[in-house]
Amino acid sequence: MKKILILLAVVAIFGSCDEGFEELNVNPTTASDLEASTKLTYIQLYTGGSSYVATLFYDVIHLMQDIQHLNATSYVSFLYQEGSTNWFFEEQFPTTVKNLIDLETSLESSESETAEIDLAIARVQKVLVFSRITDLYGDIPYSEAGLGYLEGIRFPSYDSQSDIYFDMLATLDSASTVLSAGGESSYGSADLIYGGDVTKWGKFANSLMLRLALRLVKVDNSSAQEWAAKAISRGVMTSNDDVAYVMYEDNADDGGPNVNPLTKSFSSRADTQIKISATLMDFMKDRNDPRVSVLCSTVDGDTSYDLQFGQDINDPTRGTANSKPNINIFGGSGIVIYDAPLFYQTYAEVEFMVAEAAERWGTGDGDVEAHYNTGVAAAMDYLSIYGNGVVPITSDQITTYLEANPFDASQALKMINEQYWVATFGNGIETYSNWKRSGYPELISADVAALLTGGEIPRRFPYPSSEELNNPDAVAAAIAAQGGDGLLDRTWWDTE
Repeated sequence: MKKILILLAVVAIFGSCDEGFEELNVNPTTASDLEASTKLTYIQLYTGGSSYVATLFYDVIHLMQDIQHLNATSYVSFLYQEGSTNWFFEEQFPTTVKNLIDLETSLESSESETAEIDLAIARVQKVLVFSRITDLYGDIPYSEAGLGYLEGIRFPSYDSQSDIYFDMLATLDSASTVLSAGGESSYGSADLIYGGDVTKWGKFANSLMLRLALRLVKVDNSSAQEWAAKAISRGVMTSNDDVAYVMYEDNADDGGPNVNPLTKSFSSRADTQIKISATLMDFMKDRNDPRVSVLCSTVDGDTSYDLQFGQDINDPTRGTANSKPNINIFGGSGIVIYDAPLFYQTYAEVEFMVAEAAERWGTGDGDVEAHYNTGVAAAMDYLSIYGNGVVPITSDQITTYLEANPFDASQALKMINEQYWVATFGNGIETYSNWKRSGYPELISADVAALLTGGEIPRRFPYPSSEELNNPDAVAAAIAAQGGDGLLDRTWWDTE
């Protein structure tokens, strides 16, 4: 009883003098909440990856091999196993997603004059982040994601991919409306993609809308057409000045998000371990593609066109020293380029999508060939953004290429999506997703797939075992809803 009385007395004392208590216990040397601009910088850096190790396993070893841009010589068996597919999920939710939701929540209650525009930009970034995750895993935490601290939701439910997609489209619709009205953003140079340029963010919102719209063609063609038409009419990217990318720092000692994660991935492995795939190289060389000398170099750093040849996915000499090409734009020439840009969407991609929409539905001006040719030209021209000694492809080279490889209207979808495949080199998630959606290019699996996946190329990433341990009920419900959790199970929009 004596202890209880003492405790009550202590409570009474603190209760009687709690006025100003919170203010007294705030550290004046630290911020109680970060500026929106600081949060956005963090989010944009972590969108590309919090660790190069994660990027190495989910992008380089899995995705860029799945779609045969690369042949990672020592890791071909990883392609058809479920190990390491956890990396992207486990790095994005605790870092990028958590901070995105925090930024969105703080801006929703902000009275700042720029809050509406800042929020619209944050929501476009949010769609970029969540679209990348759901395209790999299917059903994921979405409506309850990132609310552990804010609302105490420690075990978020998984939303269906169909619900996620239509919410993302609606989010882009509302964000585009705000951004198209113009105004100022407070982000400024803290915005690593567009430096706070509201007009460019508006174009990006509509271009992402077009990307998501075309994802729906196999599962909901009418909605795909409706959203594609809206995106194009609103105004998508119009030049390589509108490309969405983040430029990194040249800091070799930084293993985190301040250096390009692809560069770090490539440089962390011996020269003989990661090579350009013969599938990609043969496609380019068969067409006398000038991108060969930009993308590729030999072990000795020579970018001469005639010296380049790819490594076949079933090459018996895999893992041995040879002159098969490195990825020149990220340092294959011998100079490790840590400050290379990382691209999220390019003008070339947008032109190819506009061409496809015109081919499918007559959307826009309906000139399929003109948009195809513009896409090819933009895909060659934008490589100069890499800098670091990249010799730009000239307009004469582009003209020569198009004349030698003319557009064939009878093969429109095939040609458009094969060029999309080349143009998205380095963006494994997008290349992989568009290949699943379009079926182009027609790829074959490695011999080892016969033993591991029945000879099939994977269609999705399984959920991490850590998620099954920490959030078992939600994961079980998602697996049941999707009909499985294997590499060959398909997500909602990737219907057969």
